[in-house]
Amino acid sequence: MLTNLLTAITLPIKLLLLCLFLLNLTGCSSKKNPVIYHSSFNFPQVKTYSFYQSDSTFFDSQSLSHSQRNRIEIAIENSLNEQGFVYTDIENADVIVTYHIVKRNHKDYQAYNKAVLFCSHCLKANTWQQDNNDWVVYPGGLIIDLVDPKRNRSVWRSIYPLKYDQKDNSKIQNEIIIEAVDIMLMQYPGK
Repeated sequence: MLTNLLTAITLPIKLLLLCLFLLNLTGCSSKKNPVIYHSSFNFPQVKTYSFYQSDSTFFDSQSLSHSQRNRIEIAIENSLNEQGFVYTDIENADVIVTYHIVKRNHKDYQAYNKAVLFCSHCLKANTWQQDNNDWVVYPGGLIIDLVDPKRNRSVWRSIYPLKYDQKDNSKIQNEIIIEAVDIMLMQYPGK
């Protein structure tokens, strides 16, 4: 009788612990973010990068505060510099780095795509390389594009979720951005 009672008590506890373990395991597993890029672009030759200036079409396509722009650009600069890329003026850049935070307003996203000449339907063409099939655009996602300055067209794109909480201060938001940017840019082809 006592054995049956102990079994009846411990079995649900074991199941609960197993469920908690599995939940914890899936929560800790790293999310592989999607990266798509133009396979005919010569990524190994890229040594320098730049950003569009504040009077550009790209800048007008963004609806970000100056502090958000600064956080994102500094995170991108630090990540690319750590990988051996060098910041330069836009006329001498091998690629131009752009970024966008997806909001619920689809027109913002369309304006951004137009500014970097990105066409999602074009990804089905043979000239594009897609590393994984999880490419989905979602609100709160940070998109980074690398634009070929000769063609003014995106040749590399990644997206990663910025999981801000309303109570997050600027330090926490900055840490979230740095982590997202590092994860995305570490998937640069040829590095």
